[in-house]
Amino acid sequence: MERPKLKLELIFFHSPLHDYMVLEESRRSLLESLGKRFSVTVISYKNITAERLADPEKVYIPFIASGGCEEIFQSYGFSLPLPLFFLHDDQSNSLPATLELFTYVTQGRMSIPLIFSEDEISEELLSRTLRMQQTFRKLKNTSIALFGDASPWLLSSKVDTNAISRMLKVSFQNIEIPFICKQYKHLTALSRENKELYNNILKKSTCLKNCTKEDLSDAIRMYQAMDELMVYYSCNALTVKCFDLIKSCHVTACMAISLFNQAGIPAACEGDIPALLTMIMAGNISQSPVFMANPVGYNREQNTLDIAHCTVPLSMTSSYCLNSHYETGIGVAVEGTLEKDVPYTAVKWIGNTLERFFVSEGVATESKHSDNQCRTQMTLRLDRPVSDFILNAMANHILVVKGRHADVLNIWNGFLAYLR
Repeated sequence: MERPKLKLELIFFHSPLHDYMVLEESRRSLLESLGKRFSVTVISYKNITAERLADPEKVYIPFIASGGCEEIFQSYGFSLPLPLFFLHDDQSNSLPATLELFTYVTQGRMSIPLIFSEDEISEELLSRTLRMQQTFRKLKNTSIALFGDASPWLLSSKVDTNAISRMLKVSFQNIEIPFICKQYKHLTALSRENKELYNNILKKSTCLKNCTKEDLSDAIRMYQAMDELMVYYSCNALTVKCFDLIKSCHVTACMAISLFNQAGIPAACEGDIPALLTMIMAGNISQSPVFMANPVGYNREQNTLDIAHCTVPLSMTSSYCLNSHYETGIGVAVEGTLEKDVPYTAVKWIGNTLERFFVSEGVATESKHSDNQCRTQMTLRLDRPVSDFILNAMANHILVVKGRHADVLNIWNGFLAYLR
C-alpha cells in the first residue's frame, strides 16, 4: 500500500503592496511541484489562528513570498510552530527578505540550515522538521515529577530549572520520596492491568536470578504506586532518587523506570535531570525508547564504549532475564540482551542550560552478561573518537537510542542555542 504523503502547510508572508491571490497564482508551478511529493495547503499570514496551526501531523513552514514582509513577520511569525524553517524562491525579492528574517530570528546564534528553496524540500527534511515541531509541542505539555532530588554523587548534573522552563516550556513538580513509600505501602494488590503486565513479563523472561516472583510483584506494585502519583500530580515524565527509595521501601525502581520508558513516559533514575531532558528530546525526535546507561569502560584502539545499567526498556531488548539490582542485590532489575550489529546513537546534553552536547552514532558489537557491572550491558563502536566523549566531560550517564539520529540531533542542538 502506498505510504500517505507528508502534510505541508505553507504560510505566505508578503508585503501589503502585494495581493495574496495574485502571489499565490504566481507560485502555481512551485505549489504543483511540491504537491507531487506532499499534501500541500496554503494560507496567508492574515489567516493564522491557533486552530489552524493545531494539527500535530502537519509541517508548518513560512514561505517568504515577497520583500517588505519583515515587519509583518515580527507580528505573526512567532506564533508558528517551532523550530522555524524558511522557504524562498527567486521572485519578488523573496531571498533578500528571507536572509533578513533569518538574521533577525537567529541573531547569529545558530549555524544550522534554516533557509531552503523548493528543490531542497525533501521528504527527509520534512520528516525531520515534523519530528522536531512535534517534540517542541510535547515539551510545552511536559510536566516533570521530581521524586526526590539528585543523588549526592551527581556533582555535575545540575540544571537551572527556571531557565530550562523558560527555554523548553516544561514544568517541574517536586514530590518527596515518603509520598511514594506511603502510596506503595497503601497498595495491597495489583490492578487488573498490572496483574496482566506481571504475567506477561514473567512469561517472556528467560530466567529469574537472585530474585523471586514476589520481588517482581513488589517491583510492579512500585510501578503502580508511582504511576498513580503521576496521574494525581498530572505529570508525564519523571526522575527518581532511587537509592533513597531502596532505603525507605526496600524495593528498587529499576523495573518501574523500564516500564515507564517502554510506555513512552520518559523516566530517569538517580534524580538525573540532564539525563531525563536528553531522554525526552532524543526519544521524541527519534520516536524510539531511550536507554539511560553508565559508561563503564572504553577502548581507544577499538574506539568502543562499554555501557551498562539496570533499567533498559523491555521493548529495546531482544530477550531479557530478571535479576536483582546490581549495587544492592535486592529487588528486580532488567538483564537485557540488546541486538548486535545494528546502529545506535549515543547522546547527552548537560549544563545549567544544556549548553554542552555530545552525540555519536555507532554499532553495537557485543551484549555481555558480566556479574561485575549493572545488569544490561552493551559495547558500542562509535563513529566519533571515544576520546571525544571522555574529554567533553559529559558526567556519568549517557543515553542510547536505536538507529542513526546524529544529524537531526545536531540540528536540534542548534535550535536549543536559539532558545537560550
